Amino acid sequence: MAADATSKHEHFLPDDYVITPIRRAIHNRQDVLLSVAGAGAAVVRGAHGEYFVEPGGFDPVKFCTAPTAQIRVAVLETAEADRRADSRGRRNIDELMWMAGFHASGGRLMEGCNTYDVVQLQHWPNLTRLPHTPNTMRIVAMLTRHATSIALAHRLLKIEPAELYRIYSAARCAGIARVVNGAVQEPVLKPHRNHTLLSQLMAKISGL
Repeated sequence: MAADATSKHEHFLPDDYVITPIRRAIHNRQDVLLSVAGAGAAVVRGAHGEYFVEPGGFDPVKFCTAPTAQIRVAVLETAEADRRADSRGRRNIDELMWMAGFHASGGRLMEGCNTYDVVQLQHWPNLTRLPHTPNTMRIVAMLTRHATSIALAHRLLKIEPAELYRIYSAARCAGIARVVNGAVQEPVLKPHRNHTLLSQLMAKISGL
């Protein structure tokens, strides 16, 4: 897949896409159903580090590029998540995070990422299962072998910045990119609210 040509200085916000809802579920060890009309649905099992896709078709590009307003979030009880998981093909959550960062990027850097970041990838991503660009293997080979700034990788590999930004954003989302020249400020991630329980509580209160 070719990277999109965008401004080299443009950033995207994870809060604008499915990235932050997934992160919230992982951080707070929640079972959450995320759905986007016309793109399908996925269940994130935060405590298990897994996800699975719900039946009915799944379009990862539409799912990962949908604006936050189009993403429906439902907190699942553990028993319900277990029941659904029994008949689904479960995958490591890092794969969904890579896809989310890759597609949301569109050639832009994610907020909190910079061209001067000195980055080392902790391991190779499974590129047989993940979206990637024509030069992803060259990028990953360099960044797993040596800690390198994104700007220097651009000069040495002679690859368009948009392609590097897309892979760096995906790797950061997947948790395999370590920034060695500075502390990364992690966002505050509150738990998803269980709207079903809130509705039941409000119904009881109104009936008093």
